Amino acid sequence: MKRISDKAKFISVLGDHDMPRRRGLYPHSLFDNVKVLGLGCLEHMDFNGLLIAGISNLRGRSIELLREEIKKFDKISSGYRKSIFIMHQAIDRYLPFEGAYEVREDELPRTASYYALGHIHSRILTKFGKGILAYAGSTEINSRSDIPSWRKDGKGFFLVDLDGDEPKVQKVDLNVRPQIDLELNVMDRGELSNALKVLNENLTSISKLSKKLPIIHLNIKCRDVERQSIMNKINDAIKGRILTSRISFVEETSLPSITAIKGGVDQRGLIGEILKKYGLSDEKFINLALELQDLLVNDEIDEAVNMVKKFFGVDAK
Repeated sequence: MKRISDKAKFISVLGDHDMPRRRGLYPHSLFDNVKVLGLGCLEHMDFNGLLIAGISNLRGRSIELLREEIKKFDKISSGYRKSIFIMHQAIDRYLPFEGAYEVREDELPRTASYYALGHIHSRILTKFGKGILAYAGSTEINSRSDIPSWRKDGKGFFLVDLDGDEPKVQKVDLNVRPQIDLELNVMDRGELSNALKVLNENLTSISKLSKKLPIIHLNIKCRDVERQSIMNKINDAIKGRILTSRISFVEETSLPSITAIKGGVDQRGLIGEILKKYGLSDEKFINLALELQDLLVNDEIDEAVNMVKKFFGVDAK
């Protein structure tokens, strides 16, 4: 940053993980040449005739303030031919269940040339209003839920050229550490060799894509088998080929996975009946329960906790 600070300006908004959890400064304060926009309100600046306006992350009881502030953008940008709107929030179109998003798509300003958005880890690039809406996504794989989008769209950032009539967006990929997420069926000893073959094929395939050793997540579905024996075989197969592993066993008789029961059980109806007994028959609670079930079955404990806190408007501590 010091090497290029005389050639470039650094403008940012705070994300939900940038907010100080106790008394203190946000991390951007470490840098003299980083401009942070929108602490509690929409803030804007003029850069050679280009309007740049942004608001830092707001949540919980501050969501109504957030919605009121972003309404100001269209009026502020009325005298500009080109403008950038920066925000670190989820939109209902991409996180559509109640409690996960802070802003509805129809509440966004319509006049921006480019919408530089953060919070959602997947890459999203689409036309919106008079410009282009973009979530550049996370620059690393932060959880198992990031793996499918990484396989499809990669991880990295966008370079945006605003010199022309329309923004030109170039995707730049980073060489992130690869991750593998596998569900292996080991219902009896006969299936173990097939599971090991699948594991080996995935490790061989990923080694061709990156020189970095991968992280692997294994969800092993089993029934009445000796777990230590399975672990010994798996450890032999992955030794020297991975950075680390996260392995969980699921006894098919006690905890079927969602994919196993989708075809035969009305999950929504079943969960609805259970919640109704506790006075929680509202559709939003059923949606939350289904999302939590998906996360917890896949051992995404932190993601589940954060989802509940967002749903009830509780700041993480």
